[in-house]
Amino acid sequence: MSHRTIDVIGGGPAGLAAARLIKLADPSSRVTVHERSDSSTSTFGFGVSLTESTMRNLSAVDPQTAERIRQVSYAGHSLTLRGDDRDVQLHGARNLAIGRAALLEVLTEAAADIGVDIRMGSRVDVSDTDADVVVAADGARSAVRDKLAAELGVHVSYGSLHYMWCGADFAVDTAYFAARSLDDALFVTHAYPYADGRSTFLIEADEQTWKSARLADNETGLAPGETDEVSVRMLEQAFSADLHGRKLLTNRTRWARFPTVRLDRWSHGNVVVLGDAAHTAHYTIGSGTKLALEDAIALARSLADTRDVTEAFTRYEAARRPVVDRFKHLAARSQGWWSSYRNRHDQLPERVALSYMTRAGNLSVADYATAHPEIVQAALCHLGDAPVTDPATLDDWILSRPLDHAALTLARREIDPDAIRDDARVRHLTWTDTDVWGDRADEFVAELESRSAQTVVMLEGPDDAPSIGARIDMAERLRWHTASAVVVTLPSVARPEGAAAVAAGRCDAVVLVR
Repeated sequence: MSHRTIDVIGGGPAGLAAARLIKLADPSSRVTVHERSDSSTSTFGFGVSLTESTMRNLSAVDPQTAERIRQVSYAGHSLTLRGDDRDVQLHGARNLAIGRAALLEVLTEAAADIGVDIRMGSRVDVSDTDADVVVAADGARSAVRDKLAAELGVHVSYGSLHYMWCGADFAVDTAYFAARSLDDALFVTHAYPYADGRSTFLIEADEQTWKSARLADNETGLAPGETDEVSVRMLEQAFSADLHGRKLLTNRTRWARFPTVRLDRWSHGNVVVLGDAAHTAHYTIGSGTKLALEDAIALARSLADTRDVTEAFTRYEAARRPVVDRFKHLAARSQGWWSSYRNRHDQLPERVALSYMTRAGNLSVADYATAHPEIVQAALCHLGDAPVTDPATLDDWILSRPLDHAALTLARREIDPDAIRDDARVRHLTWTDTDVWGDRADEFVAELESRSAQTVVMLEGPDDAPSIGARIDMAERLRWHTASAVVVTLPSVARPEGAAAVAAGRCDAVVLVR
């Protein structure tokens, strides 16, 4: 049997992990990593996040590398909403944080130690290689993916938020997010420690801030790879208290918009894509590196299980696509939440915290109340005195609260379908698009906003998870921009999500359909 040859294009976490795991599973294989940069120290970014579930998965197949990552990681930070006058706890210590350069150093050494040939400064076109397997792990702006766009069925869209990766030369006391105003601009930071004496400061600006602060003007004349120093100085001013008067650390730092990447197919011929080259999920759920490493684990396992490359790729995609699609759904809702953060900025901090924790639909009010009952009690004060000492009863309590809206008065927030079906006040609208922030959604909201009369809008649609989430998020947009009472239809199995939507003010009431 001939030795299998594998060329990995891209020396980021996905490519390096795949190279080592493939070589571990098949020591006779010849594995080469081609990385276009000269060294890992020139990497973009500062710290990245890894979940405990990912570390367990890696430990199961490569305990040595997993332990080395743990040794150089910053573990155990909690997450906090840092308001103007008080902090609100979001959740406890869950993730590891690690400097991106440190992670790449660990993965590079681990791959080299078992005989992977790592070639820095190697720019390889997919058509130049005659390897049996070509692994495209060259990131969100993958050249391999672009070259095979028609074959892979590539779809890329960009979010409205502008963001900038920065760092700081001290470790913040906890991971937190905070919004700071500078004149008419509102900037939001996601800050977290990733090493002793180092933190990531990821800073966002919405479209209104982009225009009011004239941030586009700061990019005029910048050379490729040059840091936007004018914007950095502005952000240092906005976050001077958070930075304790220090400067932000930069590394080719400039504004960007997040690319959401989706492929119809993850392979073509002997080429397979993984990590950000195959899919991206918004950074606000901290999943990019997680998904990359787990892709690498699945690809290595599939290649080890069969010599048939096509079959191996089919198994890899079948194993990973459902998991990735779920994370992409959660990430899309999280991205929408952050894109519209300005609309929540002036709310009670505890209510913002509840909205944050339930934003993607994977956590309930009861989940949050179990860990932080006093925060949930404050967040629900607009509904009454919530029984937070018994979280299991919270959904029933929330949906039992009365509604006193100019357009709709109800004894409880859970409505019998028969009681509202033929109500002349109700305008039944179907929303099926999972994108609630695009042009079609803007037109939908604008059309209803133009109707000044106070009406009742009932949003209906399919019962799959992405459609349910989109309907709830659209309801929130309508509550912000219209005078209508907004009711959402949901399948009965989504009752906890409906209760969270009412609690967080995403909708006024729900209709549960069995």
